[in-house]
Amino acid sequence: MFFNPVRTSGQPPVIDPSGDALFLDFDGTLIEMADHPDLVTVESELIAHLGELQRACSGALALVSGRRIVDLDRFLAPLRFSAAGVHGLEQRLEPEGASEPICGPEMLDEARESIRAAIAAVPGLNFEDKGTALVLHYRTAPELDETAKRIMRDAIAGRDDLVVMDGKRVIEVHPAGMDKGRAVAALMQRPPFAGRRPVFIGDDLTDEHALAFVREQGGVSIKVGIAQTCAEFRLEDVAAVRRWLGLRT
Repeated sequence: MFFNPVRTSGQPPVIDPSGDALFLDFDGTLIEMADHPDLVTVESELIAHLGELQRACSGALALVSGRRIVDLDRFLAPLRFSAAGVHGLEQRLEPEGASEPICGPEMLDEARESIRAAIAAVPGLNFEDKGTALVLHYRTAPELDETAKRIMRDAIAGRDDLVVMDGKRVIEVHPAGMDKGRAVAALMQRPPFAGRRPVFIGDDLTDEHALAFVREQGGVSIKVGIAQTCAEFRLEDVAAVRRWLGLRT
């Protein structure tokens, strides 16, 4: 997936609200990471500014996150956005529309039982069941990296309909065939996104599919942080993202 970028530093181009479609990751991009996913802080100023951007772009702003859409709504209330949750396994094409899962949670039942049994004797692993995805967090116990990966690999042994995906001190099992790039591609087929220049910004390995798709489409691909990437541009951290979006920090 990775290739040598033409440009990996310097300020990305200024957003054009009349012609751009904005696709924004959440954790590590709009907000700082936390030791537990429920402990993040979303300031009222950020929520208000996202609402202003949504209106300026005539609704062409979507959140593309590993989180469930219902959790994004909870953090960003009272606002709602078009969204792809759980890396595209949930989709909401319109802000006031319904969230549609790509698959049901039952296909993960065997893996779910395997993971629960395996982590019972491993303090430091935090299990999150998203319904359509199963996640192990180990931000407070990085030494458990290989243990977490082994547990997840074992949970889907012999299955070609499930995949393991790595992130920053997190590892996830979910159905094969969907990622953030495909989620962005689906949104770009519909108004108000269709016909606009796609802009995606994200910080994690899980964002690379979307960064690659946007770059292939001639859009603006922005990596947050210093990790290897296929993105054309970089921003240093969450504070830099907010400044680029026009929010005073």
